[in-house]
Amino acid sequence: MKNNENKYHDIISVNIRKLRTAAKLSQEAMAEKLSCSREFISRVENRKEKVSLNMLIKIAELFDTNPSEFFTQS
Repeated sequence: MKNNENKYHDIISVNIRKLRTAAKLSQEAMAEKLSCSREFISRVENRKEKVSLNMLIKIAELFDTNPSEFFTQS
């Protein structure tokens, strides 16, 4: 179970970074739009912190996508 959790955690982190860079947003700009810190965005993208479901929904809304897209490996 833990292995699957880590696998999805990695996929989510990669997808968040891809969306952010495709939108040409800095970590700081993204953090400002989400009312969180740049450090939090960095930790999530670098797989050092897990993102909550609530934050995942906020990120999906920011990028106008469905939260399920974060679980798809590309």
